[in-house]
Amino acid sequence: MEGHLYQLIKSRHGRRPFAGGLVASIFRQIVQGLHHIHASGYFHRDMKPENILVTTTGHHAYPNLSPIAPPDASPEEDVKVLIKLADFGLTRETGSRPPYTEYVSARWYRAPEVLLRSRDYSNPIDMWALGAIMAEVVNFEPLFPGKHEANQLFLITRVLGDPCETYGYDDLGKPLGGGRWDGGVQMARDNLGFTFQRVGQLIFSLVSLSYSKFPRSCRKISRRFFVLRSIRGLSNASLTYSSTIRRRV
Repeated sequence: MEGHLYQLIKSRHGRRPFAGGLVASIFRQIVQGLHHIHASGYFHRDMKPENILVTTTGHHAYPNLSPIAPPDASPEEDVKVLIKLADFGLTRETGSRPPYTEYVSARWYRAPEVLLRSRDYSNPIDMWALGAIMAEVVNFEPLFPGKHEANQLFLITRVLGDPCETYGYDDLGKPLGGGRWDGGVQMARDNLGFTFQRVGQLIFSLVSLSYSKFPRSCRKISRRFFVLRSIRGLSNASLTYSSTIRRRV
């Protein structure tokens, strides 16, 4: 492989964004890799752009996926890539018995339950990382670049809101913010002596897919988001507070 996803993002930073079709291709290939891992009874635990290997295989004319593009919009030219997941040193079996180590993955891609010192977690932490990674692919900047764990939690709540609260629904009837998470509130209080502060205004809303209702197969996520023309859905795959820590594939 030529390099990794972080290098691809940095090579384009300050220039034109990735074509929507390229973003969709990156998303689809990562989802396929995660589906294979999860369906085989494992979870990665260290998903980050540096662990997603990339090889460019030429150029491709992608259909214009912009939600504001006219039906006859010209295709978008961009590179064609082959994606592979790498570095399985922290991988664990889904069916293995906790407790697991508290430190998993780079801080910026670490799920809230891990930041709150839970030692009982599973596949959903990979899905949280997927959402953060895809937001970075679209924006060329990390979504939650926390300087330390407390700052990381602050940045997450600034986007998803206070997990003690609900923030209503958007015009499509979907919940705003990350959803209510009573278990996380309790973990914060018990493990860290920490109380979430109410956030006055969300930076933006993300689709709420509570882990209690989360698709059991990554393939279903891919199927759902590829019927959308809007690229926004690609980074909305999994950024929500967990209502159930451990999940089975």
